[in-house]
Amino acid sequence: MTFFTGVGVVEAALDNLPQLNFAPTTSSEVVTTYGVVTVGEYDTASVVKDALVIAPGSTGFVSNFAYQLSKHRCYERELDGLADLVAY
Repeated sequence: MTFFTGVGVVEAALDNLPQLNFAPTTSSEVVTTYGVVTVGEYDTASVVKDALVIAPGSTGFVSNFAYQLSKHRCYERELDGLADLVAY
């Protein structure tokens, strides 16, 4: 049986989109690509530095996720042709 982390599940689901970058599973670095926000490890140290500041360039997972949601749409996906690669 194979166990996936959250990043592993997203990466496996979107494996046909090589344009996406994902966070390493052993890092607390937050990676945002085309509106997809991933982080490898989200521990208490990450929570402390993740003051909810909804703005571009935020360093925390929740801040990045909230900012992407506040945009309501990721037009870069359509402009770069990613929307055509995903089966609905």
